Amino acid sequence: MGERDGELIPLVHVRAGQEVQVVEILGGHGLVGRLEALGIRPGTRMRKITSVFLRGPVTVEVHDTKVAMGYGMAGKVLVRPLDRIGDEEGVTREEGGKGAAAQHRRADAAGAHRETSR
Repeated sequence: MGERDGELIPLVHVRAGQEVQVVEILGGHGLVGRLEALGIRPGTRMRKITSVFLRGPVTVEVHDTKVAMGYGMAGKVLVRPLDRIGDEEGVTREEGGKGAAAQHRRADAAGAHRETSR
């Protein structure tokens, strides 16, 4: 799953190594407060390090610190890949079209090709 047509994606669906910016947190004051204590709030840039198979914890790097959070919590953090934010912040699409959107376009094209080949 990835960002399409400006949609935001939950942190749990971001691939390991992808840099993102937090846009919205879907939760009450308790969740927002816990994430803020970890340095995660709207506007925060971070990099997803790992996630454990089958809904295990998600690890991110925020402000040069590694932080782990549960799968449910990470699912409520809506992010946008940094290669989609734009030049005004000094961030551009990855060279060679290797960004998440480009990967999804290639996967969609390959799937369409397989369907028409049958």
